[in-house]
Amino acid sequence: MTYELNTLTPLKKFWIEHNSNIPARFHGFGREDIAKDMGEFPPAVDKWLADAIDGKIIRRSGGLGMTGKGLLFDGPAGRGKTTHAVVTLMEFIRQLPDDEEEIRQILGSKVGDLGRKTRAIHYMTFPDLFGRKKAMFDADPDERQKMHLEMEGLHGRAKDDTYNVRLLVLDDLGKEYGSTFNDAVFDEILRSRYDQALPTIVTTNVLLENWSKQYKEAMGSFAYEAFDRVTLGNKTDLRKG
Repeated sequence: MTYELNTLTPLKKFWIEHNSNIPARFHGFGREDIAKDMGEFPPAVDKWLADAIDGKIIRRSGGLGMTGKGLLFDGPAGRGKTTHAVVTLMEFIRQLPDDEEEIRQILGSKVGDLGRKTRAIHYMTFPDLFGRKKAMFDADPDERQKMHLEMEGLHGRAKDDTYNVRLLVLDDLGKEYGSTFNDAVFDEILRSRYDQALPTIVTTNVLLENWSKQYKEAMGSFAYEAFDRVTLGNKTDLRKG
């Protein structure tokens, strides 16, 4: 592993370890580890991270073509798309300044105290997103209210800004796609976050040039606007060593 979480400030450590849903197996894994395994960390991701830390990506006024733009990792199975996406999440937190006022400006935070409730980053799979949406229909009223607040935060439109996830990874697009309900969920969350100038990182086996056929023409066109593409197409399946 590149680093120990204990070397980060308590707030950064908490955001990664307890408030992001990132699987523990990734904790402490950094861009240096990917560079060692793959030969390099994608320059396009480094540039995107630099722009995000410079305050050009999240909740910036103006900046058409850059504000709210996320990353799309596409390519065959076993090429490390999930690892790249999760490491990008953690690198964003790792590279943030230690001063909370500077962090607040980068995150475009509307709250006075960042605190541990702030959802700076979050990881989830597309099947999990669909499952949570469906579970809301059968939940009791109190539970449904909590789930609704969480879902609004994932979409970036919660009235309480502490719930609005600044940088969201949606992993494994394609496995749960095809129904009218899933089509609507997919379209809604990506467009809502982009409209709120909150970037999303997506991983998928479906190459970007096939999106119009797989996900309809409108979404295929939108993807070129909403993401910087990083294709991971090396011939080695990392899952097989």
